[in-house]
Amino acid sequence: MSQQRIRGIVDARPVATFFFFAYAFSWIGWFPVVIGMGEPIRTLSFIAGGFGPALAGAVVTWLDGESVRAWTRQIVRWRVAARWYLAAFLLPLLVVSLASVVIVLLGTTVDPTVLSGRLSLVLGSYVFVALIGGGNEEPGWRGFALSRLEERYAPVPATLILGVVWAFWHLPQLVADPNAVYSFAWLAEEIPGIVLRVINIVGFAFLLTWIYNGTASVLLALLLHAGINTANSTLVPLPIEAITGESFMTVLIAVDLAVWVVAIVLIVATRGHLGYGTTRNTAGRQEFR
Repeated sequence: MSQQRIRGIVDARPVATFFFFAYAFSWIGWFPVVIGMGEPIRTLSFIAGGFGPALAGAVVTWLDGESVRAWTRQIVRWRVAARWYLAAFLLPLLVVSLASVVIVLLGTTVDPTVLSGRLSLVLGSYVFVALIGGGNEEPGWRGFALSRLEERYAPVPATLILGVVWAFWHLPQLVADPNAVYSFAWLAEEIPGIVLRVINIVGFAFLLTWIYNGTASVLLALLLHAGINTANSTLVPLPIEAITGESFMTVLIAVDLAVWVVAIVLIVATRGHLGYGTTRNTAGRQEFR
């Protein structure tokens, strides 16, 4: 098949092509994890698969005949108003604070004193997630797919589509370890947890849409992504073993409720635009196109 023919197909369906490549690159990358290979291949495979969406964004941008350099500039676009940095750091704290209130309302006793010794854990988790544990996905999901979806759909349905695709992209991680919370071996009894996890990811997609639309910066989406994952895993005022064990479902329900409260507030406050169409955002899109 000629390069011109390939580019014609990609140009007709760039988002669908991106989703295909994102799943293919990541799921192939995670295959050693799924079949249970040992270290260090397991860890290297897990990390490599996480770059699938970013790689797909670069490949489809190139196949579509657009500027990979312009697409890449979004990743390091740091010159945005200070309020957006504040939002990227404070939104995860707001979500975890609301979730902590819900946890109490659900009958679980929290203990804020357990947070005092977690500074190094928080910093380590934040850096890990930002670089290789989730933030590295953002050049693809927000930097490529979201902007394209919003050219065809309104921000809310565009975010719902992306959120669902993003959520099910994690599927191989559910079957990767027979001892993990989301393992395939536990699937029958863990279906409620799987459903809640999908709801969780889709809800967070709205927060990421809002911050990307307002800045046209993948960097800000990356920082928010890192903050969200870090806050959920280290800043809930419960012992770590409780968060991942006996209180896991309670924490997940609480975080789901909290993130959807914030998402709905953003949708209502922006009248469904979620920051789409701002001057800076429009300029960024024109540069990318």
